[in-house]
Amino acid sequence: MAAIASRTAAVLEAERARLQEQLGLLAVVSPIAGVVTTSKPREKVGQHVERGDLIADVHALRTVTAEIAVSEKDISDVRVGEPVALKARAYPWATFRGEVTSIAPVATKPDENEPVRTVVVVTRLDNTALLLKPEMTGNAKIYAGQRRILDLVTRRLARYVRVEFWSWW
Repeated sequence: MAAIASRTAAVLEAERARLQEQLGLLAVVSPIAGVVTTSKPREKVGQHVERGDLIADVHALRTVTAEIAVSEKDISDVRVGEPVALKARAYPWATFRGEVTSIAPVATKPDENEPVRTVVVVTRLDNTALLLKPEMTGNAKIYAGQRRILDLVTRRLARYVRVEFWSWW
């Protein structure tokens, strides 16, 4: 009888260890601290997911990453580290400041929303007031150094001549 009780205890202990391991796999951890922004996350309860699957969107709100679409004509002036000022449509009285952190290696293809090719420039903005929210829109300025007013006025014409007529000579 003691041998059976001992075997039963060992089986139960093994089962307990297996269940503890399974409980450990239930922990959902985000690589960043932030706020869950997925709508209706409770609908995902009970769904089977694999390790690494996206379960919820988490956004860090104190520092916001903004993507700026810069025309391919102007991208040659943009450098990593240059200052950026952004105005959100929701807060036109506030200016959010940051700097260029990266520039996409490829240009986007034009579509009906954006008829010209653009290059995505990424900036990090201070958002300690927690005003900016994910997916908000606005306008941004990237400060790419000082230029003479004459250079700015004749810039497009000079660029057009250099690109379109270069093969003539």
